[in-house]
Amino acid sequence: MFGIITLISLFGLTSALVFHHYRRIQATSNKKSAGFKITDYISWLASRIFRQISGLSKNPLKKRYPKLVQKVFLLRYPAVEKWSIISLSLSFIFLAVSGFIYALFFTQSLHGYLLLFHVILGGIFAICLPLVVVLQAPVFSFWSEEAGFSNKIPGGRKRTGSVTLIQKILFWLFVISGFLLILTALTSMLPAFSLKDQLVMVDIHRYGALAALLSAIAFAYFTSVEDGK
Repeated sequence: MFGIITLISLFGLTSALVFHHYRRIQATSNKKSAGFKITDYISWLASRIFRQISGLSKNPLKKRYPKLVQKVFLLRYPAVEKWSIISLSLSFIFLAVSGFIYALFFTQSLHGYLLLFHVILGGIFAICLPLVVVLQAPVFSFWSEEAGFSNKIPGGRKRTGSVTLIQKILFWLFVISGFLLILTALTSMLPAFSLKDQLVMVDIHRYGALAALLSAIAFAYFTSVEDGK
């Protein structure tokens, strides 16, 4: 059941973000929109996929890598913020990949060296998440004044671009889901719960991971959209 919900959620989110990207391009184009047509959208989507595939064959990722690095917004942060965000992101990517691969394609749970690395990276994630929250909370606060905090990064530096409401919601959704992951992982190691309670915490951990993954994907998309303006 969890696997089906995961696949449907990922497909739904991807479709929604692709459609949002299409509508954003239509809104910013000079041509006057005559309303939404499904045939135009399918044609645009097919041509977009074809261009991406042909672009990878003509211009491999290793040649495009320097240009991609220059566009990464993390490079504008100081060392502490940059490496805390990078460590959080890389650890979460490994945790998500290893966890969801076993949840979707294997009947048994994580084991062996992959479980060992999962636990180690989980510890890094548990350390980096509170650090990122402390450093970035003023930026993504709902109650701070826009001129005072939302366009600034701790340390007095001005932030390039603005922080939208959807970014703030997604940021805190990821934070809540991340702390839920940490809490369920730690409590499951304690011998104070019955087998039934342990199974409940496993389910909470799984759906917390799904919520964190969906919010992270959406946050990355909307951040890239705002950063590209």
